[in-house]
Order: sequence, then structure tokens, then C-alpha cells
Amino acid sequence: MANLISASSAPIAGFGGKEYYDLLGTVGVMRKIFKESVVDGFELQLEPEWDIENPPLTDTDWADWTKTPKYTAREIVAVLKREKLPILSVHASRDVGKYLCSEQEKDWEKGKRVVYESLSIAEELGAKVCVFHLWDTWKTTFDMRHVEKIFLNTADQFPHVHASVENIPTHLEGHTPFELVRSFKHVTLDLRWAALYDELDVFESIINNVVNVHLRGSLEGNKWVMKRSKFGFYESLDRIRDEWKYKELLTVEPEGKIEGSLFHNFLEAMRSLKS
Repeated sequence: MANLISASSAPIAGFGGKEYYDLLGTVGVMRKIFKESVVDGFELQLEPEWDIENPPLTDTDWADWTKTPKYTAREIVAVLKREKLPILSVHASRDVGKYLCSEQEKDWEKGKRVVYESLSIAEELGAKVCVFHLWDTWKTTFDMRHVEKIFLNTADQFPHVHASVENIPTHLEGHTPFELVRSFKHVTLDLRWAALYDELDVFESIINNVVNVHLRGSLEGNKWVMKRSKFGFYESLDRIRDEWKYKELLTVEPEGKIEGSLFHNFLEAMRSLKS
């Protein structure tokens, strides 16, 4: 059985001249892409800029929170259901790890709510996978067991959704991303972070736990390339898909220049994944 191929909603917004936090504009681009039959569906990125309670905790320079439209979980579900676009996975707010690694109980409670709402949105939209950045990338000390307990207690309420932990960078002393994700039942393997830590090979040992692979690449003509990596984009894809016999979701996360003039190149590059 061939892998389902998806595209992440956040970066592709640029193909329509939209910002990643423009939900309605992003949906319009998703609709345009789906009509070209180059993807089986999408990964819906939930943005902290949509949170009415407080501004984003991560990447705070990217958007003006005071001007960005706000959406509840119910409103997000309504928008996507109205469009009838297949959502194969949901990516929780990038702020989850900041909340869960805080020393403040009020932040843990907010983190629980964000995890719950993300999984609820995934369930409502029929997505089998929900991706989480589970720790604070920049913190050198935090209690991973505490973070894991909060996360799993909430995830257990959604048995039909794979609550998947991504191998994002870490500054936790004595640990690498692989060491932090290896104990989880469901894992998202991001190729950029695997390249950064030179950890791609070790993921073969837990490939049965991987439910989503983030294919991170920049457009070069009609193909994808990985920059600053010891392995190539298609080389790693062949290894994961053919050698490791990975059969689950593949999600493309374009990097670099994303604009309307490159839309044709994007379509051809997406077609190259099925050949």
C-alpha cells in the first residue's frame, strides 16, 4: 500500500500570497492544491496567533497578535468541514512545550487545554494523527516525566487519534531529540531535525512507532532538496519508504522561498514523490 502524501498548511499559504496565520487564505490555497491531485490531504497547522487569551510564546516576531483573527476550536472545525478538504493530520500549536515545561501550574493547565483542543479538532476532522512539539526547545532543565504524564493523561482521552511527538531540537542537558521521543508510542520524524542532530539512522529502530514523517525540503526547479544535510531529500525518502518499509503518512513541509511564481514547481515536485 502506498503512503498517503500530505502538505503542511502553514508554509503553503505563501503560494497564494497569504501569511501562515491567515486561516481563510490558507484554506483557499489548500483548495487550489487539492484540485491538482498532487496530495491525498493536508496537515492542518494550528497557530498560537489564533489564541484569544495571550500572544504566542514562540517565534513572537512573526505575526502581530493584536491584528490576527482569533478562532475557537469549534470555529476551526466548522471552517474545515465546510471546505470538505481531507485533513490527514493536525499539528498542535507550537507553544505546547513552552506551557508544559513551565514552572507555573497555570501554564500546565493551559498546556492541557491546548493538547485537549488539538486532539479534539483532529478527532472532529477525522485526522488519525496529531503532532506535538512537547518540550521547550531552549530550556536546559525540565522534568520530562512530568511533561509526559500531563500529555499522556490527556491523549488517552482520544484513543482514535495518534498523539505523536516530534523530534524537535532540545537543549535539555545530556539528551538528544531521539532520546526524548523514543519512549513514546507515536512519533513524528522530522527530517530537518534528524539531519541537524545526525540522527536519521537511529530512527530505523523505532520505525514501527513512527506515524508521520515531515519531509522538509526547499524547491530547486521541480524537485525537493535538503540543504545543510549529510543526506539528500530523495535519498532519505527511499531509505524510509523502501528499506525501512514505512507505510504511514508522509507530510511535505516546504522551506525557503514560498511564493505564487513557484506554484507550478511545487506541483511538479509533489508529483515527484509518487513516481
